[in-house]
Amino acid sequence: MDDMSEDRKKNVVVIGEDDEPIATLLRDSINDEDGYQAVVVSDGALVLETVRQVHADLLILDIMMPGLNGFEVFDRVRADTDIRDMPVLFVSAATNLFQEEFAQRTIKDVISKPFDLNDLLARVRVLCPTDAGGKG
Repeated sequence: MDDMSEDRKKNVVVIGEDDEPIATLLRDSINDEDGYQAVVVSDGALVLETVRQVHADLLILDIMMPGLNGFEVFDRVRADTDIRDMPVLFVSAATNLFQEEFAQRTIKDVISKPFDLNDLLARVRVLCPTDAGGKG
């Protein structure tokens, strides 16, 4: 029965992405994975609030977003004792332009757009395995 699987806690993935087609693709693809639930936030300034509200297990960030950019969001996540250990995956078309920023922050989880969806989903499963049981 489905009741048992619904009782299991899903890992919550917050996607900070302002490009609607990409955000929709990511959300739908992650939601199709067993054990995951994705939430999209298109404004960088609202990402942290959403991460706290939904008790996110993984954050996927674009670099260029309205409000706060991905690096500003990342810096605030790492400065917040409640969420600093949450894994963050950057997905951006501009990864080559920001190598110094990635290096300064020791960010290693980066996928360039255009990306292979299977590679991205594999990275999500590594960074946020469902057997970890989620938070919240």
